Amino acid sequence: MTTSDTNGGNRVAAVVKTLDVLEALWQAEGAGVTELTERTDLAKSTVHAHLTTLRSKGYVVQEGDEYRLSLRFLSFGEHVKHAEPLYAASDAPIAELSADVGERVLCSTHQNGLGTIINVSEGTRSFTSDVDVGTHTYLHNSAGGKAMLAHFSTERVDEIIAEWGLPAFTDETITDRDALLDELDAIREEGVAYNRGEYLPGISAIAAPILDTDGTVYGAVTVAGPHHRLENEWEEHDLRTQLLSTANTIEVNVMFS
Repeated sequence: MTTSDTNGGNRVAAVVKTLDVLEALWQAEGAGVTELTERTDLAKSTVHAHLTTLRSKGYVVQEGDEYRLSLRFLSFGEHVKHAEPLYAASDAPIAELSADVGERVLCSTHQNGLGTIINVSEGTRSFTSDVDVGTHTYLHNSAGGKAMLAHFSTERVDEIIAEWGLPAFTDETITDRDALLDELDAIREEGVAYNRGEYLPGISAIAAPILDTDGTVYGAVTVAGPHHRLENEWEEHDLRTQLLSTANTIEVNVMFS
């Protein structure tokens, strides 16, 4: 059985259900049939059938009544990560920056209108966060996301807003299109993007875009830390200049990779 998606293509219903089960298992970090039924709104028999198939193919393991994703997914994740040019290109530059500033440094890219963290380097005083390699993010509420959006066309920005909206994560999140476009203009003018508690309360960030020579957006590099610390030290240590230098190094690495 096939169904139409929002782009006019056909989807195989059974595959959609399998992916729903996998995503529910991932989000729950392991679950039984009953919990997965509640999470997916699928019948128990359907959930069980998909789990049985996934287990027979080695993608799911069962311990008692609980199922969880198998280690087989590690090979997929490692392949995707190392196939992304920004991963290798950003590794040494963000490690050097995090060692210099002592904060958490992230490299992200974009795909299908969302951001994805592809590399992280921890500084000596990094804050604890569950935002790690592989985390998907909206683009409008993070410094890295806005740094990338600022170099998309207005038409592309509107397409992303139409598909994903501008959901609020905190009281500081920009949820108005015109306000977002005004900020993107300012980012292009200044060269860096800021996030002051728009994704996580109390956490600020500054990001620079990673661009090709023709303006194509590869991704962004971000320094993030507690609001009081970054706000007090941005000017003192000229973090903007360091960040732009790191972004430029990554750009050169990508071009010659």
